[in-house]
Amino acid sequence: MRHNYWPGLPATLLTLLLAGGAHAQATGEAPELAELVAAGKIPPVSERASMEPEVINYGSVGEYGGKIRFGMRGVSDEGTLRQAVGTNGLVRWHHNLSDLIPNIIREYEVSDDAREFTFHMRRGMKWSDGAPFTSEDIDFSINDLLLNPDWDELSTRYKSGGEPLMLEVIDEYTFKIKFEHPNGGFLGQMAREEGARLNHYAKHYCSQFHPNYNDNIDSVIAEENVADWKELMYKKCGDVRDEVRWINPERPALDPWILERPLRGGTTSVTFVRNPYFWQVDTEGNQLPYIGEMESTIYQDAEAMLIAAIAGDFDFQYRRIDAPGNRPVLAENREAGDYRLYEVTAAGGNYNWIQPNLNHKDPVVNTLFNEKDFRIALSIGTDRQEVIDTALLGVGTPWQTGPFEESPLHHERIATQYLDYDPDEANRLLDELGLTERDQNGIRLLSDGRPARFLVDIRNGHPHIIDMMTIVKPQWEETLGIQIDLNVVDRSVHRQRSRQGDHDMTADSGNATWLPGQLPSALLPIDSSSRHAPLWTAWYQTDGADGLVPPDHVMERYKIWETIYATADPAEQIRRYHQLADIAADQFEAFGITKNASTFGVVKNGLMNVLEGMKSTGQFPSPANVFMPQAWYWNR
Repeated sequence: MRHNYWPGLPATLLTLLLAGGAHAQATGEAPELAELVAAGKIPPVSERASMEPEVINYGSVGEYGGKIRFGMRGVSDEGTLRQAVGTNGLVRWHHNLSDLIPNIIREYEVSDDAREFTFHMRRGMKWSDGAPFTSEDIDFSINDLLLNPDWDELSTRYKSGGEPLMLEVIDEYTFKIKFEHPNGGFLGQMAREEGARLNHYAKHYCSQFHPNYNDNIDSVIAEENVADWKELMYKKCGDVRDEVRWINPERPALDPWILERPLRGGTTSVTFVRNPYFWQVDTEGNQLPYIGEMESTIYQDAEAMLIAAIAGDFDFQYRRIDAPGNRPVLAENREAGDYRLYEVTAAGGNYNWIQPNLNHKDPVVNTLFNEKDFRIALSIGTDRQEVIDTALLGVGTPWQTGPFEESPLHHERIATQYLDYDPDEANRLLDELGLTERDQNGIRLLSDGRPARFLVDIRNGHPHIIDMMTIVKPQWEETLGIQIDLNVVDRSVHRQRSRQGDHDMTADSGNATWLPGQLPSALLPIDSSSRHAPLWTAWYQTDGADGLVPPDHVMERYKIWETIYATADPAEQIRRYHQLADIAADQFEAFGITKNASTFGVVKNGLMNVLEGMKSTGQFPSPANVFMPQAWYWNR
């Protein structure tokens, strides 16, 4: 038995130490659920929460009742719902963010060669509609969907050495995931939101939308007015990282709260109610969650969300209101709004990661962007301190990317090179690239005579990045002769443009913390956040079927990445991560402005068990899954 992230401790003992994972019978429940039991409408709590519920000891024993209110920016901000409700997969990160622990399963074992992963499920565990949750659901999710060539392209998260995972069902509550090649990063990948795809689809419900299980599937497709069974499955069962997850309240789930009012056109809020079959209890055997309802109000812009926060309309919120410029006004209104400020820390990365498109469809622009000296010129032609002082009220540290200094994965060169402001050297580099001619406005001319004018795509949910790039814009134009226009777009448009390689540059947050289980998109083109090379990424993800063939230095990184997966030794993984970083530093494909600063949120006074040390990241649900809002309660 082996555990990747705390060598020497078996998984069972690790669970006891980290998560209070001993099993106890559920004995307590919310009053409204007790009434349903008395009326004979649902089984007793000891049967609903499984025979082996996970014991959560992340604070004091709480009281039942109340609601958590939060906000989301527009209907496309479904990430806020994931961060609040969670995506419960096989394993999760402990809130120390260093150790992986069992989640919906009670125990796991890893072979010494990291090729076989044995999972033991919680006996008697149920979906939110009361149906049993067993290895049949895992089999359906993997064999009928993930490995089905008609479903979707299989993500590299579920492969090792280019070969897909294999499932062996041992019995009703035991199964193995096997690989032809070692896969030392598999568990870390499963702790990400995407990992929950292995258990997202309840077979008893979702199989009715699959042609292998429904002989009348064509009539259902016609009735639901969709194109095919795949679109039907998405509509009814959703996906762990997509808006469609929140449109069908009938879909069974494993989360603490289940969908009540869905995310559909015209709605002004999304609501959730407690899952009566949830599988966690506190140390006294009381079924979680304590708080019975969640409500997310939909706002059209960040300013409206700030006003709501000041008014005390949020019980917990940091997404969309944590821009540094908001802190003074939020601090001033703490007493009136009956809330306290809550620090949200970062593990690494950059607050504004600027990525020129190295796969640009315009050959003149593509040639220029692929000149390393052009990217260096833009970096050293950026006065980061002015950006930090003006847009961020002085809160920030000039930084490129990567984990911070205290991390064993910290890489000095990739984090700190080309940070010093040197406009003379920047202009010299641009002159040497042949950009010596200028138009009447002082903007340099490209090789075909067009002005060097580019769009920088920014998601409209990142006002701090808009503020920062507003400072960068005159720096580049007046000092370097490079003109940029800020293209502020909706998240879905931003994603589509970057995936198709239609952008010039993007400016976005760079959560390149490179923790085990994360795809290091700042080190090599590997996923959708590698916006500097979307077509190289597509080539890698599709085994060469789509995209563009990457150059040799990228191919070398892909080989190193495969070797990282091929070992379960943390020390060896770190050494190889540094090899990746060495090459990425040599290439300098993108550049940043400042460290991901610790930000803040608001927490309503009286909301208990809100753990300190919360992280702001899209790499895993936070606070859900990690900081356990199902254990929060109201002290009234």
